[in-house]
Amino acid sequence: MDSDASLVDEARGLVPPDVLESWKQLTGKLARLRRLAQQVEKAAQRWDVRQLRQRLPELSAATAETTVEVRSAEAALAEWSPAQSAQSVAAYAEDLARTAVQLKLSLSGEFPEYEAFPLAVRVDLAAEHVAIGRRRVSGLEPSALLREVQRSHQALHRSSFNARRFMQSLASAHELLKKSGAAKGNAVPLSDIYDLLTLRSGSSAYTRQEFAFDIYRLRRESDLLYGRYQISFQHARRGGIPVPNAQGGVELFGALELWEVEGSD
Repeated sequence: MDSDASLVDEARGLVPPDVLESWKQLTGKLARLRRLAQQVEKAAQRWDVRQLRQRLPELSAATAETTVEVRSAEAALAEWSPAQSAQSVAAYAEDLARTAVQLKLSLSGEFPEYEAFPLAVRVDLAAEHVAIGRRRVSGLEPSALLREVQRSHQALHRSSFNARRFMQSLASAHELLKKSGAAKGNAVPLSDIYDLLTLRSGSSAYTRQEFAFDIYRLRRESDLLYGRYQISFQHARRGGIPVPNAQGGVELFGALELWEVEGSD
C-alpha cells in the first residue's frame, strides 16, 4: 500500500477529505523540495557550476510551489479541529479499538479514557493531544499513537522492581495505620495505605494504577514473605483496587493483612 493511500485509510472518519488532500499535496511538494535541496547542496560542495545552473532555478520554483501548499494546508487547518464532528469522533474511537486489536494491545475503557494497565490513556481531541500516563503526545493517528502506548507499556513491564523495598513500605504503612486505629482487626484498607504512601512521598504523582501495578508485580515476583510476616491481600466486593492476576483476570483487593509466620526468627 502506498503512503498516500495509507494516510487516507488510517485517518478515515476523523480528518475531512479537504484537509487530507492538503496534507497529501504538501508532503509531495516537500519530498521534491528535499531532493532538489540535497542535489544543490552536493553540487555546491563539489563546485559543480553546471549542475548548480540547472538545479537552482528548479529549487526556486519548487520552493514557491511548496510555499503555496503550506499556505493551503494552514488555511485548511484554520477551518477545522479534530473534535469538530461527533460522527468523526465516533469513527475515530472505532479506529482506535480496531488498531488496538491489530497490535494485540490490551486496552480497556471507552473513548476518551482508556487504560493499558497500569498506564492511563486519555485522548483530548479538543486540546489535540493524548496523555499517556504522565507524558503527552500530539500525534493522533491511531497506529502511531497506540504504538507509543505499546512502547510505554512494554517499558513499564520490563522495568526493574524492588519487591523487598515495596514490602517494607507496605509493612511500615500497615503498622502505622493499625496503631492509629484505621484497621479492622488485622486488616488495613489498601486505600488508606495508598494515601499514606503518597503522603510520604510528598507527591500525588504515584497513581492508584501504579500502586496496583506494584501489587501485581509483588504477587508475581515474590512469595510475599517479609521477615517474619506473611503479606496477604484481602478481596473486596466493591470499592477496592483492581489488580490483574496471572490467569489474565482481575482481582479486587480492599485490605492488607500481615500475619506472623510460626517458627520464623
